[in-house]
Amino acid sequence: MKKNLLLFLLPVLLLSCKTQKLDNQFSIVDIGSTQISTFAEIINNKPENPDEILVRKIYIPNKELWEGYLGDENDFLKWTNEKALSQADLWKENKEVNSQILSDELKKYAKEMSVFTGYKPKGKWYLVYGPAFTDLGGLSNGVMLIDLANKVNINNNIIINLYPHELNHQIYSVTKPQTEKIVLDRIIDEGFATYVSYIFHKKKYTKADELKYTEEEFQYCISNEDKLIGLLKKYYLSNDENQSRDFASRNYKIGEKYPGAIGYYLGFRIVEEFVKRNGEDSWKKIYTMKPIEVLEQSFLLK
Repeated sequence: MKKNLLLFLLPVLLLSCKTQKLDNQFSIVDIGSTQISTFAEIINNKPENPDEILVRKIYIPNKELWEGYLGDENDFLKWTNEKALSQADLWKENKEVNSQILSDELKKYAKEMSVFTGYKPKGKWYLVYGPAFTDLGGLSNGVMLIDLANKVNINNNIIINLYPHELNHQIYSVTKPQTEKIVLDRIIDEGFATYVSYIFHKKKYTKADELKYTEEEFQYCISNEDKLIGLLKKYYLSNDENQSRDFASRNYKIGEKYPGAIGYYLGFRIVEEFVKRNGEDSWKKIYTMKPIEVLEQSFLLK
């Protein structure tokens, strides 16, 4: 009986969400389109077993995502019935955010980044209408998600502009040598992703835009760079995970006029100085260098 049930469910699971694969190591799962159609089915047809339909079509095929982001099956059903179904029409009518377009663009950008960097991104992406805990973020094992319900994601372009940065994370996490200097690793990782996005976009956006700072915040960092370098000297060799998170957190500020996520600025400056001293295309070397080597060859600490 179990075997027959599995044979019955397999095609259902495979068809429940559209998955695009560039190769066996990179895939995009568009849950959003499935959610919109499933929610419409439930709202319009009022079936006797709505929870069963939700679990079969949306939860089970994407259990990895829901468990990592929201919770178990009960958490999923509670959130869907209390929050998601009431928002379904708004999500469907919002033409500014379209999961199919975002999925197609992500596939295109992944190919372009592979050509641009010489390395293929590796991991899985989910496009989903979720509880809006994040706009775009990472889970474990190279899993990324875009929460289309987050109010920050107001249109497709806002999201698409983030693709080079996030894809660089998925490349660099595989190519870089493993070290134990957690703070420096995080700083370089974020700064490098920001720098690659900056040049991938052909410097179309300002450095402040790429860092997600205001221009005033960016200029304040420049004016107070000596203090920031002192902060780098103090903590870069630390393997404290909490300190690492502070350097990357938008909610943590070292002072009133500084932006959050100050590690992005420091990492960007390290990469910028490295390239200045080693040649225009030298940023490609960073993929296989130890972060401490990148810092030393930037001479930012002098």
